[in-house]
Amino acid sequence: MSSNTQVRRRSIMQLLTPSLHIETIYDLPSAWLKERAITSIITDLDNTLVPWRDYRVAEELADWFDSLHRSGFKTLILTNARPAPTIVEVSHRLNTELIVGARKPISRFFRRALELLDSKPHETCVIGDQIFTDVLGGNIVGCHTVLVERIGHKEFVGTKFMRLLEKLVKRRMGTV
Repeated sequence: MSSNTQVRRRSIMQLLTPSLHIETIYDLPSAWLKERAITSIITDLDNTLVPWRDYRVAEELADWFDSLHRSGFKTLILTNARPAPTIVEVSHRLNTELIVGARKPISRFFRRALELLDSKPHETCVIGDQIFTDVLGGNIVGCHTVLVERIGHKEFVGTKFMRLLEKLVKRRMGTV
């Protein structure tokens, strides 16, 4: 290893801790994005943008994406959901890139998202409702991460189990 190469080791708690924790995507402060020179936003889909498996696009959500695009942000939805025409319709309606069938937190899906956005990790923000998928995956590749509270209460059975572990992590972070 070269003497110029620095390996930055992060603890598991650092990898599970978001850069910012807010109630909803609509609470994302534009000043926070500007202070960090963020140019690209990767979002989760289910329970972050829309309730789980409810792929109707609310006018407020469409307006939020329009506002991001008018402000110069590049956007992409990165979802573990299986490919479906309704998800493709959502991405078209929101005028955003899409990766479906991701296996977050596996880093290659986040790297693919960065590649599609032509963005570097330090200028990208990952937004999602799950610590062990969205926050962990974004932090592993070096992105800024934003944890939002889930929109609905319906979700995949495996996610329900992970929510119990998330509760322990949030308690340790002091956010519960």
